[in-house]
Amino acid sequence: MEIKKLVEELKEKMGRVGGLKAIYFVGCGGSMAAIYPAKYLIQSEAKNIATAIYTSNEFIYAMPKSLDNRCLCVICSLKATEETVKAVQAANENGAVTIAMTGFSDTLMAKTGQYSIIYSNGDEQIYSQSNQSLALRFAFEILHQFEDYQYYEAAMSAYSKIDSIIVNAKRTLKGSAEKFARQYKDNDIFYILGSGPLTGTAYTMAACHFMEMQWNHAIMLHAGEYFHGPFETTQQDTAVVLLKSFGRTRPMDERAENFLKKKSKHYFVIDAKDAGIDQIDEHIAEFFNSVIMIPLERYFVSTLAETRNRTMDERRYMWKEAY
Repeated sequence: MEIKKLVEELKEKMGRVGGLKAIYFVGCGGSMAAIYPAKYLIQSEAKNIATAIYTSNEFIYAMPKSLDNRCLCVICSLKATEETVKAVQAANENGAVTIAMTGFSDTLMAKTGQYSIIYSNGDEQIYSQSNQSLALRFAFEILHQFEDYQYYEAAMSAYSKIDSIIVNAKRTLKGSAEKFARQYKDNDIFYILGSGPLTGTAYTMAACHFMEMQWNHAIMLHAGEYFHGPFETTQQDTAVVLLKSFGRTRPMDERAENFLKKKSKHYFVIDAKDAGIDQIDEHIAEFFNSVIMIPLERYFVSTLAETRNRTMDERRYMWKEAY
């Protein structure tokens, strides 16, 4: 179902039970990080809708008592991660309305959710129809139909720009990615800093792209929290990657960058502004940080992998052992 019509139906359904009170976002790993931008948008812009994000098993084991038929659960898994399917089932059993985001229409996710959103994925992925893009689009539609969000039209127009921004950014930043690869090919430990709309993106870079796909030790740190303990580990040769956001939280990233300029000779900044995010209307560009930066930070890590003669697809345990 088209997202606009899906939300129209959800609004009618919520109207019959007293109105929408909360949206819970649920997923594991990269899927959870991909839906983080939608949570961030609702958290930032909604006036009367509460929100939270959960990893799937925690949602099952420590389900919020507020979950009922006035809640929406947006639950994401590319195929059908077992604990995420169980999260959909648990939300159904507790009366919530479930929207399963998944990569294919025939997955157990799609069959278990009351509604489904099928997103583009794989080597030929269309970025404007990715999981992070469509989750964000869903959130904008919720704000528009439930709260008459004033920048809805600007947000919708941004979707026509996403694909070209990312394609052009990869071309423009090719030299920067190659420099990154040369500079960090021998590092085993990375600190990844990000804030605000790039919090989930920094997690993806650390947990998925470095730890899972390159078997490197990596720690995701919130750029604002960096100064409340973690910066004590910073030395001249500490490998630090700062994902610099475009929007309200950029001053936190700039503060971290200014400190790194003084205390490190081995840090690297990937700036959303350099990627062309300022082509999007200034009122809503902030919320598209992750949509643009997840493909780009992966591009940087995959360029590093090529320099190491490694693949991004090899795993030790995932999909091979019972866990």
